[in-house]
Amino acid sequence: MTLLRTLPVRDRPGRRAWLGPLSLLLAVLCWFLPLGSVAMAAVAIACATASILTDREYRLDWTAVAGASIAAGQLFFTVFLMAMEAAGH
Repeated sequence: MTLLRTLPVRDRPGRRAWLGPLSLLLAVLCWFLPLGSVAMAAVAIACATASILTDREYRLDWTAVAGASIAAGQLFFTVFLMAMEAAGH
């Protein structure tokens, strides 16, 4: 049986190598750009998910994990503010 996730991330070939860094970039930008921040956070999570779930012989990309976490924080914060506004606070 072969071990999964044994190769380093930096050896990932082609465009799939950019999914993690793209996710992190979009996640950071969604905090600073007010227009379309929710859509940008959703795309960041999608890129991170694609990076994590494809090429399972490579290790997890820390930029994808960080991008997904930061983007999820943005979505949680947005939903929290919408709930506070709906409650009248």
